[in-house]
Amino acid sequence: MTRRDLLHRLDALGKDLPEDPALRQSDRCEEGAYAMMFGEARNLFDLSKESNETRERYGRNTFGQSCLTARRLVEQGVPYVTINYQGWDTHKNHFQTMQRRLPEMDRGMSALLEDLASRGLLDTTIVWWGGEFGRTPKIDWDAPWNGGRGHWGSCFCALLAGGGFKGGRVVGASDDRGMKVVERPVHPRDLIGTIYEQLGIDPDGAMPNPLGMDVRVLPTAQEEPGGGGRLKEIV
Repeated sequence: MTRRDLLHRLDALGKDLPEDPALRQSDRCEEGAYAMMFGEARNLFDLSKESNETRERYGRNTFGQSCLTARRLVEQGVPYVTINYQGWDTHKNHFQTMQRRLPEMDRGMSALLEDLASRGLLDTTIVWWGGEFGRTPKIDWDAPWNGGRGHWGSCFCALLAGGGFKGGRVVGASDDRGMKVVERPVHPRDLIGTIYEQLGIDPDGAMPNPLGMDVRVLPTAQEEPGGGGRLKEIV
């Protein structure tokens, strides 16, 4: 007996409520997940179908090969792809980690953007690279940190490409120590709202929900103080 068979045999609720729409929706999600893992869709994740030259260009590391997988998914019309790029929480040995991580990032990102552009996909694909905070400008050289940097939410950066955004622009500036924003602040609401607008979604519109609650797509200015507004400089 497979695990899936056992799951279905234990699903007493599904048997008791055969017409329940929520449960049937769950069944459809399950079918889609199994089709992804065991059907034709799994071939999208088979990077052996790519040439050795292409795989080397992206970088033979987890991030580089994830970028290559992302390109293959976008080519087949997958509407949303996330790459989790771990290893940046550098409380210890920050600079040694950056010497490994930064070349991987540069190689994978550049190959992804080049390939999307050469295939005519970049104009219709938004690439958003970023994290939830930066690193402290002050470096802690004492043991056990040995050149570590903590969390820093006051000033950090993100990258946008494709999807109608203008390339080669820098929006905003920090002071010379990277401690605080001194020109054109951009808050999460500004960034996400601009992305929504490029996707044809009204950032100030209502979020559909089964309870009919008045929930906005983005928080209001009172809920989250805004920065300099939507990113008109790059659209």
